[in-house]
Amino acid sequence: MPKAVLITSHFLNSRRKAGFHNIAASLLEKGYTVLFLTGNASYIHHLKSDYRASLINRTPLNKLLKENNDLYQFIRFTVLHPVNFRSDFLNKLFLPSVKKYSDALKGFKEPEDFIKDSDLFIFESFPGLLWFEYFKSLNGKAKYVYRVSDDLRQLRKHPYIIEHEEKISSEFDLISVPSEYIYNVLKGRGNVKLHNHGISREIFDRSETDPYKKNGSFKSVFTGNAYLDYNFLDIVSANFPGDEFHILGPFKDKLKKNNIIFHGEMDFRDTVPFIKSADAGLHSLIYTGGAESFSDSLKIIQYTYCRLPVIAPDFIKSGRNNFKYYRSGDEDSIVKAVRAAKDYDRSGTDISGICDWGELTDKLIKE
Repeated sequence: MPKAVLITSHFLNSRRKAGFHNIAASLLEKGYTVLFLTGNASYIHHLKSDYRASLINRTPLNKLLKENNDLYQFIRFTVLHPVNFRSDFLNKLFLPSVKKYSDALKGFKEPEDFIKDSDLFIFESFPGLLWFEYFKSLNGKAKYVYRVSDDLRQLRKHPYIIEHEEKISSEFDLISVPSEYIYNVLKGRGNVKLHNHGISREIFDRSETDPYKKNGSFKSVFTGNAYLDYNFLDIVSANFPGDEFHILGPFKDKLKKNNIIFHGEMDFRDTVPFIKSADAGLHSLIYTGGAESFSDSLKIIQYTYCRLPVIAPDFIKSGRNNFKYYRSGDEDSIVKAVRAAKDYDRSGTDISGICDWGELTDKLIKE
């Protein structure tokens, strides 16, 4: 039975499901034994009151845990993990400790034995890239894949992490990127392929529950965990008082508007009916450096699969025919974008290029 290791910042048992969770599930279905190896776990999450702190508190750390016959997890917990201090002085001061993170897995025999015996390694874009040479020293025969979940520059990771990515990129057998923007950043560094995020097709296709009230209002939904533009919500709430705007994610209700409903964070399966039964998908983000890479985020794939018009700021460029653009902070353009979404013929949405996670995982294995 083949073995695979997923090297990621995500936690296996988190309620926030990311692409790596779906890739792990697909590998299991294809007969792989999988190690879900989590890095970036430290007391920094406690200092920031990050949701991951509770996962750290209730999960055995630095131990190989058997979840079932074919699935294992290992959370590498350190006192601190590499971060960008947003200061050249502090980044240089802590550079030795950042470099030392490359040795963080050494001395743990069980994951080391698993690595030596594995056929496939899939790295996420996070400080775990510093472990690349360690993996190579243990196993030079396996396939090495860099599945770029995010642009490290947009995430503003420590400069040394970005430099290290540039150093090792060409040594991967495959660099798989989810958006054209990131493709253009990394192209020329090796075998770079554009692979959009997958879709949990069966879950979406089977969902028949409508969580909304049948009151005839136009319902827009936002899913995510960061960068929500509250000013956009304030404008659409005032201009479309008969519409509903549903926000799914760990956001506070700062606006207290009757037609803006904050549902909080929920399990992925519970979000599906909200997306599938909506009339439009909101991609209403504030601008951050590199936000252009969000053109093909996971929620965009989900919105598009459900044939929703996508209301998005014009700094996020997409070739998809369901995007309706506005200028951030411009009330007239925001109103026009919402009206365009209402007039959009959903039957014309192009979903031909959307893969399920199994198909995407096949590409990671074979290309």
